[in-house]
Amino acid sequence: MSCLATTSLIPMPTDPAWRTAMGILAAAGSMACWVFTSLSFTTAGKRFGSTSVNVVRSVLAALILVAVVWSIGDAAFPFPSDSRLWLLGVSGVFGLAVGDQLIFSAFNRIGPRITLLILNLVPVLTALIAWPGLGEELAPIAWFGILMTLVGVGWVLADGQPPASERDGYSRPRLGLWLALFGVLSVSIGNVLAKHGMLVPSVSVEGGPPQTEVGPLVAQEIRMLFGAAAIVLLLGFARITGQAIGTPPTDVPEAMPRRSTAMAVLLLGTVLGPILGMILFLYSALLVKLAVTTTILALTPVAVLPFNRLVDRTPITRRALAGAILGVIGVTILAFAEPGKVDPSASQPQGSVPPDQPLHSMP
Repeated sequence: MSCLATTSLIPMPTDPAWRTAMGILAAAGSMACWVFTSLSFTTAGKRFGSTSVNVVRSVLAALILVAVVWSIGDAAFPFPSDSRLWLLGVSGVFGLAVGDQLIFSAFNRIGPRITLLILNLVPVLTALIAWPGLGEELAPIAWFGILMTLVGVGWVLADGQPPASERDGYSRPRLGLWLALFGVLSVSIGNVLAKHGMLVPSVSVEGGPPQTEVGPLVAQEIRMLFGAAAIVLLLGFARITGQAIGTPPTDVPEAMPRRSTAMAVLLLGTVLGPILGMILFLYSALLVKLAVTTTILALTPVAVLPFNRLVDRTPITRRALAGAILGVIGVTILAFAEPGKVDPSASQPQGSVPPDQPLHSMP
């Protein structure tokens, strides 16, 4: 396996306090990327529709990642030859393909606000799966921080919005709820498999080279290639069966952006979200517990508020502001629930790199 596969490109601290700080900062950076990505994809979706945006951004992100890895390394596909390749690949299918399509289908049936409210369960379900799967047990105060964050984000998302029903123009809302819940499950499974796939395997190949972690860059390349392939297959199956996936382009001419503008923001969103945003997410996941990383990302709807105010002139109500403050307090509690007890090897399988040794080999 190429040394690039184990390269983080960002220093991997070994001190527990620094690991926590860097993990939180990386998660916050990923959230910032997804704020701009959500605005970019929303704008592009008004012109091309969400399904076309999803396919184009996935394939484009995969091609860009292959080009980047090839340009800075000695191979375009420096993948591990053990089970981690399949763990990362399956995580891409669950997290980037199946999860996204289930969520897009839920958007059509129950609307964006209710779907996003249900997606707030991702940190909780990820934490529950990571507990036995990765040994990432959380203290009671950490669970309290997660609860505060999700309640705060829920206030923001539900602010002034009545529940969706068939009278609102959404079809089969009960099915939409199930689709959103299965989307949450799929994304959560993808998160845990992604972290597991980056860690050192518990069983080494006899006579083979020393086993090391898979860096976030190559990990995301694997996930994006598998995910893009799965998305194309799912779209083909949907068209054969006549199933509608995602939302169509807007039918309001005044709201439709120019083609050049839509293509530009689509490219920007692809670079910031599936590439940079996900690399920072995976980097954070290597440093802190997945519950911390996913809860910080759950604040994305809160962080979007000031941009909606500037772009769409959407007012920020007192309820939304209170929810935002509550969410930030919750993340703060979660982040510092166990500041001195973070064990970088706690979630690694037996036989992984000890915490006092470098976790990544640099080229």
